Amino acid sequence: MRIQFLSILTIVFLFNTCAHPVKKYHQGLSTVWQNEKLNWNATSLLLLNGYLYGSSLDKTIFRADFLTGEIDWKSKSLTNYSNQKPLIVNNQIFIGGSDVLNAYNLSGELIWSHQTNKKVGHSIIHFDSLVFGSLTNKGLMAFNINDGSLMWSLEPDYQMLSSNAPSIQDSLIAISNFDYSLAEHFSNTKLINAKSGKSIWSRRDSSSGGEALFYQNKLLICYDSAYVDGAVLAIDLESGATLWEVSSNPEIYLKPALIWHSLLIASYERGLDCLDPNNGELKWTLANKKYAPATEFIAFNGLTYFGTQGRQLIGVDSLGKIQFESDFEYGIGTPVLFENGLYITDGNDALFKLEEY
Repeated sequence: MRIQFLSILTIVFLFNTCAHPVKKYHQGLSTVWQNEKLNWNATSLLLLNGYLYGSSLDKTIFRADFLTGEIDWKSKSLTNYSNQKPLIVNNQIFIGGSDVLNAYNLSGELIWSHQTNKKVGHSIIHFDSLVFGSLTNKGLMAFNINDGSLMWSLEPDYQMLSSNAPSIQDSLIAISNFDYSLAEHFSNTKLINAKSGKSIWSRRDSSSGGEALFYQNKLLICYDSAYVDGAVLAIDLESGATLWEVSSNPEIYLKPALIWHSLLIASYERGLDCLDPNNGELKWTLANKKYAPATEFIAFNGLTYFGTQGRQLIGVDSLGKIQFESDFEYGIGTPVLFENGLYITDGNDALFKLEEY
């Protein structure tokens, strides 16, 4: 009877194994190190000059040696857990918090702290002697890089719970979903002079906009909404007029990428679309929501790599063919390049390197 019972258990185990094959994690990758003391937010990481900077879940920012994982320093910071990467410029580290903008030196010492009273959303951007932050319900603010004093502010005409991340090129700042009118059902996209804070143009759209990408004399931007169909637009940089528009289901939280003279758009329904940035024509699509990206894109050795919402690292070629797949167990961070190698972080304080093949 006991033998028969064990046999039944064995059959059940084999059935479950066949029905749900066990994933083999991190195939094609080698583990470089793991340091649980970092306790990082994996999407907040920035690599610069051999050091990894980021925020942690214990309300600190840190610097660690990229190749060893050894912590150089940690400093208290009321970060807002919004996947905000630190900005490093002029040997200063800038990062926003739940109601504050802080500046540190490269040794982790606080230089100045400016009370904002609202959450600094998205990553800080920089131009000349100014750093810029998008504040929930407040608008776009420019701060002096040396002492944090407020230089100018651009407030919404209606209301703004949270804009999309601002983008900057030269002295131009593009920001979408800046404010919206519930009564009139529109959202604003603005082009702003970074020096003065003056609006160059403003346009109204029925959908909320994602992060803009500067390309030649135009802005490339995804628009999406829970209530209307999404679209990808090219907007004339000088006038704010629409140059071309194609329907899509873009992921508004990810910035488009220009790779191989093509525009890569993360899509809810198709995973990844590749468009011609000159006219919006679809070159190819992965046509599978399983591969919907969750990280930024990076080109390496003829492939474009990105992490998916399903915790996979994907490598796709210029024709849209998937050439590499590897499962991750604890989430996946944005791939980064260092000394001719491709590295990937995970949500468990570990660093992996792509093996040569």
